[in-house]
Amino acid sequence: MHVVGGGSGGWSLRSDRILEARDEEPAASTGPGFGVYRALKSPRLIGECVSLLDRGGVAALVPASAADGYFDQVVRQVAHFAESRDTAGDTAAGGILALPTSGSTGSPKLVAIPAEGIVRFMEWGKRYFGFDASTVSLSLSPWNFDVSLLDTWAVLAAGGTVVAADAARLQDTDYLRRLVFEHRPTFLQTVPSTLDALVKAIAEDDVQESVTGLVLTGGVAAQVTRGAAARRFPSAVFYNVYGATEVNDCSIQELSAREFAEADTLPLGEPITGCDIVLGLPEGGHVPVDHAGDAEGEVLVRTPWMALGYLMDGALHPLPAVEVEGHRTLYPMKDRVSCTAGRLTYLGRRDRTVKIRGQRIDLDEIEQAARRTGLAGMACAWIGEEGSDAELHLAYTTAEHAPRPASGLQVRMQLSRLLPSFAMPNRLHLFDRPFPLNGNGKPDLPMIKKQTEGK
Repeated sequence: MHVVGGGSGGWSLRSDRILEARDEEPAASTGPGFGVYRALKSPRLIGECVSLLDRGGVAALVPASAADGYFDQVVRQVAHFAESRDTAGDTAAGGILALPTSGSTGSPKLVAIPAEGIVRFMEWGKRYFGFDASTVSLSLSPWNFDVSLLDTWAVLAAGGTVVAADAARLQDTDYLRRLVFEHRPTFLQTVPSTLDALVKAIAEDDVQESVTGLVLTGGVAAQVTRGAAARRFPSAVFYNVYGATEVNDCSIQELSAREFAEADTLPLGEPITGCDIVLGLPEGGHVPVDHAGDAEGEVLVRTPWMALGYLMDGALHPLPAVEVEGHRTLYPMKDRVSCTAGRLTYLGRRDRTVKIRGQRIDLDEIEQAARRTGLAGMACAWIGEEGSDAELHLAYTTAEHAPRPASGLQVRMQLSRLLPSFAMPNRLHLFDRPFPLNGNGKPDLPMIKKQTEGK
């Protein structure tokens, strides 16, 4: 089945080149001008979405595992928005793809991405990574996650092949190993949790020369995991990309296998062509990163493919915006970075800086320190209320190739070399299995906290 549309311009997604997907109707609720779909990895899902977007409709994707109540809430919101849009004659403005900002819990908050922006993003992806009919992409993330617009949509638009890995089976090493050996992918895009699963599925001596490009997105991967990936994919060019569902990718850093493996912290790189990135300086004022010199600040972004706003309560709400003189309105990412010669390095989330024991600490720094010990594969930190006191918790998984799980004492000793005493966790939680993941394939903090209760 080919999926070709003309109204949006640029649609030509070869959904007949999706392998390993389940050829079944996606669970959906549809109506005039809209469709809400569980993001089952099915070729028919791609066909339905593109057809609807091409007609100027609204296509919403929710996690395949979303609770029925959450799914019904999304249907009501999207149906109401589509009806009001149709009444106002707004469909001529083009199709909208609505993606949730996080997993399948809580009140739905959907990011409304315009079809014309998706086309621009796919064109950039095809050019930058050289996607063509020979490209074979192993799609490891759920299709309700914005990363699929690169490793699935852009690859199909270039005439390439997509191997649709079942997101529910990413911890099944035999399954992952079979996909890699059978299909010989040339392109991989992973978040840290799936990179960890991927390197565990492939033996040290099973070098995969077919992979020529590997993109890391959505977080910080442990150095030991990156080293394992570099050894397994020695022919690959590695990329670290930075962005959010609201703006998609906005900066990129290209690295050799050696650089990817040995870097203490991966740089976020330089702005993608056409993207505006501005630093909000601590002392006030704003400066574009290409004129920032050596500076630190908070990131403000505008991209050619950014969202129109949020779909909430049946209406379109604008994105948060900051007016910067000489620039159009920019989206505040709430991330702190350092800038050196126009290249960005991630420092932490503004909203993950907390106060404990009279001191301000950054939860991102705690997690990064845990990974730097070489004892933890993945790490997740949070503040919990224990009676009248706030306590710092750290959950961690065992690092790749560790001979045995690290004890709490071992982790504390290593952390003490990297963190001041006031930033040391009160409670450590060793997971003897991978972290539970949310609908976007990232660590699910509420579930992690729940599984540590009483320990």
